[in-house]
Amino acid sequence: MSKNEVLDDVICYIEENICSKLTVEDIAAKAYISPAHLQRLFHVTFDMTIAEYVRGRKLQKALELLYSTNRNVCDIAYDVGFEHESSFIRSFKREFGLTPHEARKQPYGIKITPPG
Repeated sequence: MSKNEVLDDVICYIEENICSKLTVEDIAAKAYISPAHLQRLFHVTFDMTIAEYVRGRKLQKALELLYSTNRNVCDIAYDVGFEHESSFIRSFKREFGLTPHEARKQPYGIKITPPG
């Protein structure tokens, strides 16, 4: 299996399980490679760690839920796999520059620019 096929499978697995608890060890096991090797491949290819990618995708999913539902922030945090609301809010603010409550009040939403 080529490097690109492995990474395609890894990305698909992450996307399919984005609301679950995802660890590098679990993801590597699904890809049948060592966690260290997977981390290297991922970082060289995407210039970010797997944890950074997963956290970013969870936060983007949370942002979608903030705008498309009336669920409270605590429920959304748990829905996307954060164990604690406080760590979710800190991560959200670091990623988007405002808290989930502030983001929900934005009349036109937050523009998400993919890394590039």
